[in-house]
Amino acid sequence: EESGNVQELKAIYFDCDADTLLVKVNQIGGAACHEGYRSCFFRRIDPQSHDVSVEGDRVFDPSAVYAKKS
Repeated sequence: EESGNVQELKAIYFDCDADTLLVKVNQIGGAACHEGYRSCFFRRIDPQSHDVSVEGDRVFDPSAVYAKKS
């Protein structure tokens, strides 16, 4: 990866019919998401209102990191 951030594998689980994986990692470095958040799972849907909210702060500004190269 260009960011230099890595993920250390902690555990891998699979469900009862083996069609879904849950991978637990320890995030080493700033962010895993190209949108600047520590995780790609930063949006939350409220079960009652269905409103979407952002949880957590950006770790970096994506426009500064992913600027167009000429």
